[in-house]
Amino acid sequence: MAFHRMLMQVIWVGVILSAIMAATATTFPLALPNCPDSCGNVKIPYPFGTTEGCYLNDTANIDDGYYFINCTTNAQGQPQPMIWNLNVTSISMELGEIDIQMYNSIDCYDEYGTLLSNNKPSLRVPGFTVSVTKNKFVAVGCDTYAYLNGILNDLPFSVGCLSVCNDTRSIVNGTCSGIGCCQIDFPRDLTDINFKAYSFKNHTQVWKFNPCSFAFIIQEDKFNFSPDYLISLRNNETLPMVLDWAIGAETCEVAQNTENYICGGNSNCIDLKNGSGYRCQCRDGYRGNPYLKAGCQDINECDVKEPNNCTSNQFCVNDVGSYHCSCLEGYYYHLDGQTCVPNQASPKLSLAISLTIGKLFSCSLANF
Repeated sequence: MAFHRMLMQVIWVGVILSAIMAATATTFPLALPNCPDSCGNVKIPYPFGTTEGCYLNDTANIDDGYYFINCTTNAQGQPQPMIWNLNVTSISMELGEIDIQMYNSIDCYDEYGTLLSNNKPSLRVPGFTVSVTKNKFVAVGCDTYAYLNGILNDLPFSVGCLSVCNDTRSIVNGTCSGIGCCQIDFPRDLTDINFKAYSFKNHTQVWKFNPCSFAFIIQEDKFNFSPDYLISLRNNETLPMVLDWAIGAETCEVAQNTENYICGGNSNCIDLKNGSGYRCQCRDGYRGNPYLKAGCQDINECDVKEPNNCTSNQFCVNDVGSYHCSCLEGYYYHLDGQTCVPNQASPKLSLAISLTIGKLFSCSLANF
């Protein structure tokens, strides 16, 4: 009984320490010193910034405000981050992505076939490319064709999508296979894009259930076709799209030998698979903003929120950039060098528990 009581004491000490460590969340700087790191609920990590001196001026690109995020106010009076007059919904350092709201190309007619409105959205931002893994080019309508245009391998490029149907009976909810909805993969390395929706017969034969043609680039996991879109999409001026972003136009090999290279300490340089330029990424065992000089900081893998492989017979010891596991008092490493097994002749239990609690406290104090 005495053994079980003392063992429970050790377990409860571990539970209490885990709760303390969980409550102590490590925070890493996102922005340059004395610079705002958010606009509303959107985090703004460097190289992006909302004020002069807080974002990277990339001299390899044509605009000084290349990474400038305009923190303005929307119609509801809430802070709204904008880039190139497009709403920003999130910026990811880890993935090198920026989520925006891109314009929808809308081509509408009245019942007599008179044009009411049309537009041709475009996006020309050097160093930013449309994510080919996260987006689709989509055309919606029953009297519709659409073109996606751009520059590919330094030459003009166009690809199209069309959809023709006489009524809604053959349209399948959730299916974008050419009847009421057509979609294609986004071409890799396509830049300087523009796109437009058109009609074959000005929607005169389908006007009652589909007065408009639509064309847009949309984040794939946020689009599920519905027959209602044949009408309701005219109310969607913008739709979610994902862009890939990078630094400069050089590969890592070239950039690392220039004075403009910005990856901070404890980080790696990553070449792009889509577009030109490079990204920065914290090394294993570090976390933070790799675009800041000292942005990547050692993480404590012994924190309950961090992954480690230590078992119930081991305690975790944090190292710089890594960690290791040690056997609890009363255990020793088996011949495999990884498994902790009980000693055949254990020391006094009270001393073992005392040393175990000391080890647990030592591990936890590393988080404060």
